Amino acid sequence: MLRFPSNFLFGTATSAHQIEGDNIYNDWWHYEQEGKLPYKSGKACNHWNLYSQDIELMASLGYGAYRFSIEWARIFPEEGKKDEKALERYNDILKLLNARKIIPLVTLHHFTLPYWFLEKGGFEKEENLRYWEEYVETIRDEIKGVNLIATFNEPVVYMLSSYVLGDWPPFKKSPKAASNVEANILRAHAKAYEILSNKFKVGIVKNIPLFLAASDKPKDLKATSRADNLFNFNFMDALWSGNLKALMGKYRTPEGDADFIGVNYYSPYTVRHSLNPLQFFIDYDVADIGERRTDMGWSVYPEGIYKAVEKMCRYNRPIYITENGIATLDDEWRIEFIVQHLQYVHKAIKDGYNVQGYFHWSFMYNFEWDKGFAPRFGLVEIDYKNFERKPKKSAHVYGEISKNREISEEILKKYGIEL
Repeated sequence: MLRFPSNFLFGTATSAHQIEGDNIYNDWWHYEQEGKLPYKSGKACNHWNLYSQDIELMASLGYGAYRFSIEWARIFPEEGKKDEKALERYNDILKLLNARKIIPLVTLHHFTLPYWFLEKGGFEKEENLRYWEEYVETIRDEIKGVNLIATFNEPVVYMLSSYVLGDWPPFKKSPKAASNVEANILRAHAKAYEILSNKFKVGIVKNIPLFLAASDKPKDLKATSRADNLFNFNFMDALWSGNLKALMGKYRTPEGDADFIGVNYYSPYTVRHSLNPLQFFIDYDVADIGERRTDMGWSVYPEGIYKAVEKMCRYNRPIYITENGIATLDDEWRIEFIVQHLQYVHKAIKDGYNVQGYFHWSFMYNFEWDKGFAPRFGLVEIDYKNFERKPKKSAHVYGEISKNREISEEILKKYGIEL
């Protein structure tokens, strides 16, 4: 068997817009109604009304931690107008989690913005950070029952999807705007750390894709290094140094800090040199590893989670795996995915890396942004007709791992791999 440390957190993860439903004041909802996004979130999983049922289910399954996000647009549906009832609801969620001995990890920004904030230019404009500060100060003063807070989820993914590729609100394709957003998110994180760190442990969540060179050719190796820097290291280096190498030039940002780093890991990518300067001389695609692809079109490469941890250990901060999951209707494959990735998390701990928790993505089926409801992440199935929750076999297997803090010999033999 594989035993994990007694203080290791086993939990699940979600985000507000993907499960709550009726987030009518944020930018995604606005563009969903306008038809500029291909799917509507609607009631999503109706978690805003069924959260107590969901927390009871988490507890019964044996999960010891839960990462979720607070919806900024619920707290401030209009500029300067605070919704006390929304704050009460989030505090009730935290109260119930603590009563059931489930440790919460709260994320403050998980891709969505109040629509009024986006109309003012969002994170493109440094002067807008005063609205972010007001939100963060409200969290500091009024949210109770949590110790771990992540400021931003996957800031580089947000920057690229919203301001380079133009797939997400506000649908821009401007490397200059993207660079401003990246710099201002670093400023926003530094300000949030300053506001919150006397009361909470404050971190940031970074998606770490594994970039693999398409060949041993020097150009492909350089392109792979460039991709790693642009996507992973430039942002994280700047968090501490204050020197950001953005897509369009260098920016000076505050020297900040983080008490922990959240690592999201899903899939490896193959990188080759490109002649196109608009792509920053980088061409990439999902790595062709294994015979199967998930419903997101991703390859499964469990060793990549070890390598992602290895990359982030250069910053000498505790690490939580804040997301790791698979979109599939094959629940046996999901169990295999969990077990094999946890084998590499265990190896990372054994090798001396300071990994303190694992949050599986996700607790239940959810609304997958611009992909709609089709990709089936989740340990718990949702019947979207009546919102009935149905835990799958994987939910129970992961629950046993969580309760016992170990992967049994039986489970390893059936689902594990030789390391």
